[in-house]
Amino acid sequence: MDVIEQALGRPRPFEPHDAPFWDDPHISTQMLEAHLDAGTDAASRRPETIRATVEHLSVSLALGPGTRLLDLGCGPGLYAEQFAARGITVSGVDFSRRSLEHARAHAQLAGLGIEYRLADYTSDSLGGPFDAAVLIYLDFGVLPDAERDRLLDAVRRALGPGGRFAFDVYTPARSRVPDGRIEVSRLEHGFWRPHPHLLVETSYRYDGEIDLNQYAVLDQDGVTTYRVWDRAYAAADLRRLLRRHGFTVEERWADLSGSAWYRSSPTAAVVARKQRS
Repeated sequence: MDVIEQALGRPRPFEPHDAPFWDDPHISTQMLEAHLDAGTDAASRRPETIRATVEHLSVSLALGPGTRLLDLGCGPGLYAEQFAARGITVSGVDFSRRSLEHARAHAQLAGLGIEYRLADYTSDSLGGPFDAAVLIYLDFGVLPDAERDRLLDAVRRALGPGGRFAFDVYTPARSRVPDGRIEVSRLEHGFWRPHPHLLVETSYRYDGEIDLNQYAVLDQDGVTTYRVWDRAYAAADLRRLLRRHGFTVEERWADLSGSAWYRSSPTAAVVARKQRS
């Protein structure tokens, strides 16, 4: 019964994983493969979307040769390389060793002098000063309040005067997960494990526009639960939050490639400018 409760239980909002996620030898390999798969948006956007995003943000953030950009959660460097190819000085931060190893090796082959750092952008110093920072592919919404607030304060410190921060989030118009969904699979191998295991997938809704997709893996080591949180932000709430941390929203789109904003868009992208002290 304890195993069943652990696999199916509804955790507190933003309860963390039971075990390391990004640096797990098997899971991090699967994640890197997903990032590099050009035929899916599972981990990174498709190449055409990445190109459009880099082109749009380069103009919107006034980035060009000699400017400095901080790429938060840079992963294997798919965006960082395209920014760097435009003459922008790029620093990438991530806490997946495997993704950063790929990013460094690929940048060296391409002759791009990108600085990649293994760090947690919610708790470690980000360096600087930078002209702009980006956090791409809805990662802002996975953060609990304390980590989100630390991130915003850290980004503000890392930006130079008038620096800009661009990121995207879900909006309340998104499709929410089914509350109380349960799916059980018996697998010989898969994303979570290279050996036979039982996978129990559940999803739950919470107040405050918070959703959870939860994955409980049962194998010879017991039960290990991984939790993928996401929170949607209404435009007014996001403006208030950013203002509280010293930012002013300058622009808003439906996504970071610059699609025009519309009321029922499931995502929103913003550029927030650092206010003067």
